[in-house]
Amino acid sequence: MLTHHALSHKALTNKALLKTVSTLGLMLTFATTAHAEITARMGTSLPDAHPQTLGAKKFAQLVEERSDGEITVKVFSNGILGNDVNMTSMLQSGTLDFTVPSTATLSSLNPDFNIVSLPFQFDDSAHADAVLDGEAGRALLASLDDKQLVALEYWENGFRHMTNSRRPIETLEDIEGLKIRTMQNALYIDLFNGLGANAVPMSVNELFTAMETRTVDGQENPYTVIDAKRFFEVQKYLSRTAHAYDALVLVASAGFMESLDEAQRQLVREAAREATLYQREQSRALNEELLSALEKKMAVNVVADSERQRMREALAPVIQQHTQALDADVVTQFQTALADAR
Repeated sequence: MLTHHALSHKALTNKALLKTVSTLGLMLTFATTAHAEITARMGTSLPDAHPQTLGAKKFAQLVEERSDGEITVKVFSNGILGNDVNMTSMLQSGTLDFTVPSTATLSSLNPDFNIVSLPFQFDDSAHADAVLDGEAGRALLASLDDKQLVALEYWENGFRHMTNSRRPIETLEDIEGLKIRTMQNALYIDLFNGLGANAVPMSVNELFTAMETRTVDGQENPYTVIDAKRFFEVQKYLSRTAHAYDALVLVASAGFMESLDEAQRQLVREAAREATLYQREQSRALNEELLSALEKKMAVNVVADSERQRMREALAPVIQQHTQALDADVVTQFQTALADAR
């Protein structure tokens, strides 16, 4: 039989053991809670139906799954947090964690990104993938390392085509005098002025009203944007010029990435790559599907290759001017990659 002293000692031991278990439980709970508190914000400028936002939501899903819920990415779409320029600045200041701007937007941080937007240089999407996923494209992404940004992957917006409310564009001369909205980017402004249009730079979120009120006659974008923004309601003609390829870049805030441990950073990069393949697939499937849908809502015409070549020749001075403004080594590397990928 246990003595009173032995019973007391045993009770104290049990009490101490329970206290230790309780403390360990609290520590584990705290650790789990601390990990669960990693919440990132991601902004997109286009609607939920657009591949930019579809890709963002896929990326968010993959990050949460791969981190077992330790990292949550909340997606704010349709320009709720501002346009691409605003959101990229927010990444640099640490008030936003991810966004997906166009390479044309990133050219304000590094003009060499304009090389992606030069007209009539990519043959098709596979050609673009080979160049952008290769050394030439990766070197451009790395150029943002000193801008408080971590550029992860290239996403696709697609080949750009022209719409307007006045006439179909079948020849170079048909572009002359049209007031065409462009991105707020010097290359695109010079590109359309070089084709004889009057370029009017403005945010895409102001564009529908500008076309509705005839402040501008038309614009140029991939089918996905034309449909998602319902431009067919205020534009009659869609001319398939495929004059430029528009790439997006999945970008993270350097501050956010530095706040993660190495394993977490790696899973974010892996999720980014998987989301990229999904996003491109969605973009291409949707562009093909939307062309059929837009043909029922607009007068659609294919611009002959001979006319596209005339447009390219008309833009030779613009291409030369903007190429000369870029780093010579970047141009050589990119042009070599374009040739090798054909």
